[in-house]
Amino acid sequence: VIFVDFPDFPANTTVQELYDPIASAPAELFKTMSYGKLNLELVPLLDKFYRMPADSSSYGYARGLTTEAHLRYINDALTAVGSQQSFRDIDVLYIIPPKFADEISFSTSTGTDVTALDGSMISSTITYGQDLFFSWGPKTINHETGHAMGLPDLYPYGEGAVIQWVGGYDMMGLIGGQSPDYLAWHKWRLNWIEEDEVVCIVDSGKTEHRISPIEVTDETRESPKAIAIPINGTSYVMAEVRSDLGANAGACGTGVLLYTADSAVGSGDGPVRVIDTKPESGGCDAAHGGELNDAPLKVGEEFDTGLGVIVRVKSQEWNDFIVEVEKK
Repeated sequence: VIFVDFPDFPANTTVQELYDPIASAPAELFKTMSYGKLNLELVPLLDKFYRMPADSSSYGYARGLTTEAHLRYINDALTAVGSQQSFRDIDVLYIIPPKFADEISFSTSTGTDVTALDGSMISSTITYGQDLFFSWGPKTINHETGHAMGLPDLYPYGEGAVIQWVGGYDMMGLIGGQSPDYLAWHKWRLNWIEEDEVVCIVDSGKTEHRISPIEVTDETRESPKAIAIPINGTSYVMAEVRSDLGANAGACGTGVLLYTADSAVGSGDGPVRVIDTKPESGGCDAAHGGELNDAPLKVGEEFDTGLGVIVRVKSQEWNDFIVEVEKK
């Protein structure tokens, strides 16, 4: 983690003041979300703010930030640090600007290789903006680091609201959503849940399954974490239990969540879409996801996805749900 300032915007805080809010919270959240499988170890350079060679206004930080401009910003930061600091064995570089440096407005990431002056190759870089301080807080670290691990944005890059496709589920959509823990689809990709924790239904007919909340580990590993029903060569109907446990403490949307996931659809184009089982209901917690937040099914409810899959919630036993899946 390196901290930079600019000729037109010298730092107005200490480095420690900016580091303290992210020193442990993102790592603790990842530990909870990954069931202890991911250890995020920050290596901060706390000696000073490193002065960039150009004004903050010169980097053209707008939503249309080009790869060229972004890489200039990153390489200028590495040049400012110099060759005395070692970046060996660093997986992801974080660059943090001064608080209130409004020209550096938003956080973004790149997987383009850059080389530090000590000769180390860095394959993933995240440049943070004012949203870290004033919008999303430490969860910004978890969202952007999700990209470094290969996860897509779940909000539209073009027209449409941030909450259009997944409401307040999964921080790769709305970072401040009511149920920010990663969806099972993402935890499956990251190997946080194992293959035997996902029930894959290929054959037609009715089958009954017990699934446990995605937020917490099942020590017995007797209850799967998700159900996946293929609907073509790249996409699935997914079913998982969302609760108010773990990283989702305080969530209003709980029950059996249904959504589609398509590995062939890219970031910003809706690779994951929550199925709205209660359209035009208004949802719950309008400030943190809105309409889609009440999508999970409760006991006694069923829903025909229109994709050849019907899901019925038969009962709840403790935090687990018993569901019947009918594949046509």
